[in-house]
Amino acid sequence: MRLLATACGLVVVAVAYGLVVAAPVPPPSDATVRSAELPRGWDLKEIEEATPPYGAAGTVHVLAWLVQVDDRPLRVETCLVLKDLGRESEHGRWCLAHLYRHPLGEDNTWRLPLPWVSPPPPLGPEEPVAISHAKRFKTRPKNKDVYTSLGDLRWRFNVDKGWKLVSCAVCERNWEAAVGEKPTRFFGDR
Repeated sequence: MRLLATACGLVVVAVAYGLVVAAPVPPPSDATVRSAELPRGWDLKEIEEATPPYGAAGTVHVLAWLVQVDDRPLRVETCLVLKDLGRESEHGRWCLAHLYRHPLGEDNTWRLPLPWVSPPPPLGPEEPVAISHAKRFKTRPKNKDVYTSLGDLRWRFNVDKGWKLVSCAVCERNWEAAVGEKPTRFFGDR
């Protein structure tokens, strides 16, 4: 038995002088395609469960990710994700979020960073500042919307001061599938 060709999703095998056509080769699942640009060991299902709104079905695309370590050593993995709920809601169909985890810690689950709220006057600004690390959109966000929102999410395309880079990437295929445009910012850009 000898493999002759793999074409059009079929495996063709020669047996003596006759041909046998094997069953069609199934295409990869959508989740497999969306996971292809992630580091080994990352589970897209875990990231989906940690992406708000919690418990709502939807498709999650990891747009970018960063792994960094400091001198303690503390390893932190972060990712920028966009969730499409597949239907309109009062808060919007899409949710852009910044998730993190400590993979070597006792609790290595993905989560949003804790919300931060500035203290009231006179200790804080007149207008209170709140950072929730997630932002909803009523229309599909384009590059301009994503890049404008990064400050609100506290996401940057660089390593934090005092940290060392382990690895990072912008998931170009996921980004284009989710946003509808190719990314224009990358790690190391000034």
